Amino acid sequence: MASSAEGGFRLGPEIQSLAEAGRINIVEMIRPLLSALAKETGETVDLAVYRQDHMVFVDQVVGSHRLRTVSAVGEAFPLSTTANGKAALAMLGDEACAALIARELKDAPAPKRPLSDIIREIERVRANRLALDINEHTDGISAVGVAFRDPSGLIYAISIPVPSHRFESKEDRLSKALLQTLDQVTDAL
Repeated sequence: MASSAEGGFRLGPEIQSLAEAGRINIVEMIRPLLSALAKETGETVDLAVYRQDHMVFVDQVVGSHRLRTVSAVGEAFPLSTTANGKAALAMLGDEACAALIARELKDAPAPKRPLSDIIREIERVRANRLALDINEHTDGISAVGVAFRDPSGLIYAISIPVPSHRFESKEDRLSKALLQTLDQVTDAL
């Protein structure tokens, strides 16, 4: 510790470094689970973190199919039209969730889904832990997603985006595999 100009104390860089070292690196920790999920499904698997009013991709394991979906790590995605965003919204309280959705709807192009429809969808996500994006964010791409909190309270989401032409036939299998992975992640945390 060092004294500050105001006469109090502040944490020195050594203490801050020690605190950072104690943090769990979620990306590193669950990468093997994401890789196993991608191998099992043959599809791309994404990991995103909730940041203020959007989802930021922090890791991705690219699937083995010739036609696959790929997003850039660091890319930001909306909440109310993506599987990972909806899963993250389901982890928030009702008021925060509704405010974030309303803000996105205000800036969304027409036609807009009614806020009440999206709220009902988030309630279903809370009940079954699975969120869907069927051609909402990007036409031709559908996805299933789940979310979890790390020990520090950050919300992360795992999603499996798939070209829509093969999503419907694989949705049940993808959902089951994703829920199993979510259980493994929560057990590891």
